[in-house]
Amino acid sequence: MLWSPVIGFNMSGNDDQSLLRPSASNIIFDSEKDRDLNYAGRDSISSVEDEKHDADEYSKLQTPGHELSTSREEQPAAATWLLICRRILLGVEWVLVWAFLVFLLTFIKAFIMAAWKLSSSIPLDKLVNTTELNLQTGFKVESGKQRLREYEFDVTRRREAPSGVWKKMVLVNGQSPGPLIEVNTGDIVRVKVNNLIWDESTTIHWHGIHQRNTTWMDGVAGISQCAIPPGKSFTYEFEIIDQRGTFWYHAHSKVQYTDGLYGPIVVHDPDERLPPDVDIAAERTVFMGGSFHAYGEDLLESYLQLSSAWSPSMPGVEPLPDVILINGLAAFTNCNLTSSTWPSFMPPICEPSSRQFTTPMPNTTTRPRLINHSSFTSLYFTIDSHPYLTIIEIDGVEVEPITVPGIHLNIGQRYSVLVSPIHSTTTGSFVMRATIPKSCFLPYVPYTSEILESVNHQGTALLSYSPNPNSSLPQNIKPVVNIPQNCTNLPFNLPVPIRKMAAFPPDTAHPSRNTHEINFQFQQAGPVNRILINKTSYSPLPHSAQLWLSLPQTLDSDSDPGSYNNYNFPLNQQVLLLPGPNKTVQIAINSRDIMEHPFHLHGHTFQIVAWGPGEFSGGTNPYTTWNLPNPMRRDTLTIPGLSHVVIRFLADNPGIWALHCHVAWHMEAGMLLTFLERPDDLKHLVHDMSPSTTQLSRSFCSDYR
Repeated sequence: MLWSPVIGFNMSGNDDQSLLRPSASNIIFDSEKDRDLNYAGRDSISSVEDEKHDADEYSKLQTPGHELSTSREEQPAAATWLLICRRILLGVEWVLVWAFLVFLLTFIKAFIMAAWKLSSSIPLDKLVNTTELNLQTGFKVESGKQRLREYEFDVTRRREAPSGVWKKMVLVNGQSPGPLIEVNTGDIVRVKVNNLIWDESTTIHWHGIHQRNTTWMDGVAGISQCAIPPGKSFTYEFEIIDQRGTFWYHAHSKVQYTDGLYGPIVVHDPDERLPPDVDIAAERTVFMGGSFHAYGEDLLESYLQLSSAWSPSMPGVEPLPDVILINGLAAFTNCNLTSSTWPSFMPPICEPSSRQFTTPMPNTTTRPRLINHSSFTSLYFTIDSHPYLTIIEIDGVEVEPITVPGIHLNIGQRYSVLVSPIHSTTTGSFVMRATIPKSCFLPYVPYTSEILESVNHQGTALLSYSPNPNSSLPQNIKPVVNIPQNCTNLPFNLPVPIRKMAAFPPDTAHPSRNTHEINFQFQQAGPVNRILINKTSYSPLPHSAQLWLSLPQTLDSDSDPGSYNNYNFPLNQQVLLLPGPNKTVQIAINSRDIMEHPFHLHGHTFQIVAWGPGEFSGGTNPYTTWNLPNPMRRDTLTIPGLSHVVIRFLADNPGIWALHCHVAWHMEAGMLLTFLERPDDLKHLVHDMSPSTTQLSRSFCSDYR
């Protein structure tokens, strides 16, 4: 049974169609001619009565004193012409009505499009700040001088068309990607965020920045703070301590970063361990990620229901992006293609768009800093005609150079690579491609995206050595044909950190105090598909934050029942205790799902010390592989399906830190937990907070939207 979303009639089945017919359709006719006459309309039926009336009048006029202007033989012909004329006029009326309706709809669409454009006076070259993305800022790299780097972010919602389709976006200072934050190691960052969205609260998380001793600046709504209400401001301030490399910021309230609230953070350090031919003047930032024609909050609302707009028969199916943006733009030119998530009864307002280009220095090795800002999909990055890329940094950790044909970036991950000119006289442009590996997600999505299929599930931009580049694709292109479908990162033991560090040893004195094993899986919660971590499906606290709820509690780690405790937090919160100061934390993550998942830990860079198929089972799994001498360190890793990964870090940063899947839809469906690290020390830190900051932050809790 199919219901029209516009008029509400049931339009399936022959019997039900009678609801749309005129009442005259139930009349029984004596002849086919009468039936046809009836369907000509109510005026046609009255025409037959008029003919009978004319015949009676003709008889009356045969009496003396009456004359007719026509003969008896001419009268039926006149009546026939009258009927024909009326039918013609009726047809003309319907043509005029339809013409008027078409004109009206066209006018309304044009008016809406004009209104959207007038409400968005930002041209694409202002929406995307190419100068900042190319890191052409004249920044001075230095050490030994701590500087205060101040920024002011106006968060707004407006309609823009980065892919040619006009949609609601969430912007920072009218930009997406947002303004560049560029600092040196040791600097202090101060960002005043003004929430100018009239009906939504917001926060900003500084992805990969440790927030050492400033957990309340981590920017996670419902955990480290209550979100900034509409019309209010909050100033984030934190120090960059012993970190360097590529990071990013994004909204951490609902799914606002899906609609554009994200931007780059670049931390320079003269002591960064890099090959000698790396030149800061040749660094570039390359964001890549899926984008939707529909507004993210609307998609989220549909995703969390029993039936979504794109998957009416199966709950819990993630929306596929409509396009892949590279540095905020996508060349979407076929406006006749149908979006899998945009409502079908309201076609999007669309116009051809162009792709972004990155301009490296001639005859110089370029360092693109790659960042995946997607909400659902991992991406495989390649450059046409460049058979190899050299990885030198992963998630802010310098690694020994690794030569690869392309790079699999999961959501939230960052890689720095070196790209050398093919020849010393290299000119022209080369296509940079961000491709969705089909086997990673599409087998679990019971529908297709017509738009993605038209571009081979990839986004494109240009690496252009031309002095006057344009966004057109070059003619002689050699794309990478075989996209790896292993749906994971590099082998965990392949990257080798240059700053060597052996695995942190286990806390043998208290082996269970800082040790947890967690399991995640999809599960039906009534009719709706939810995601559980250790039997808990997380939901953000709308009018409080875990930070504030933790302060009055007395937490007894000696009676800790393990990884299934939420202490005195609400039942939709899972908070695991890490009480041992400066002791090793070991977390084993078991996947009970067949799909890969990108997990991000706040507040720390962790070591990847073990992995293998199946579950860790307390270390009894015989297929677990260990890597202890110098394990890879990062803050976002891919957990392969039906497998486990073990991470370690030191409990040296008191706070409350989230561990979650970075698929935006999964996190909102419950795939998040938190670690309460050194709660006694945290209370002292909060006690020493600026009173005005504490008061302001806590005041937001009563005004959440």
